[in-house]
Amino acid sequence: MDIVIIDDEPKIRNGLRHFLDKQEGWSVTGAFENAVDALAFLSHHDADAVITDIKMPEMNGLDMIARLKERDTDTEIIIMSGYPDFRFAQQAIELGVLRYLVKPANPRELLQILKGVEEKHGRVVKKMAEPVYNLLVKKAADYIEENYGEKISVKEIAEHLYVTPNYLSDLFKRHTGKNISAYITDVRLEKAKEYLTIPECNVAFISERVGIGNSRYFSNLFKKKYGMTPSEYRNTSI
Repeated sequence: MDIVIIDDEPKIRNGLRHFLDKQEGWSVTGAFENAVDALAFLSHHDADAVITDIKMPEMNGLDMIARLKERDTDTEIIIMSGYPDFRFAQQAIELGVLRYLVKPANPRELLQILKGVEEKHGRVVKKMAEPVYNLLVKKAADYIEENYGEKISVKEIAEHLYVTPNYLSDLFKRHTGKNISAYITDVRLEKAKEYLTIPECNVAFISERVGIGNSRYFSNLFKKKYGMTPSEYRNTSI
């Protein structure tokens, strides 16, 4: 797995590079002190994961992420910032950032996140190699990813893709092993986990933000999937 690090603090940048390069199968292909140089590098080199600070000279991390996402939606972004600012965290989530960690970050937590990236990319490569992989399924998943915060239905997704709901449902279940409604719920709950790392976001706000208006129903769904309430999860994540 290829990783890029962007941080204007040499101690953190070099420490991360040394720490991650020791992991088997991982390689830090670039470590930069500013976002401008990193963006130039990433325009010619692929990366599975980017670990970046926000406050940096010339260009801040959020602006860099926005530019990167315009041309590359596959690279996972992890923010490590010394600023636990709600506005930064909210903007990061809207940009599709995987996690927002506050310095000093827990090395074990960072490793766990990156191992998840490695597993995800491995699954994607495997799926893309399978002849049964269907572009419609990917488009449906992309639509859900972009609209999870709204009230979306199988009918609406099918209309967007110009197919019938029954055809899309059968196709999605055949290729993913999961029905679309269950998949939408899973995406929403995963997004909720990201919001739960932000102390300023209460459960009612998060449930509304991820498209599950009833906070009690949201809490029940969350506990059923993860074995703990949203508040309990927050206590283990912050």
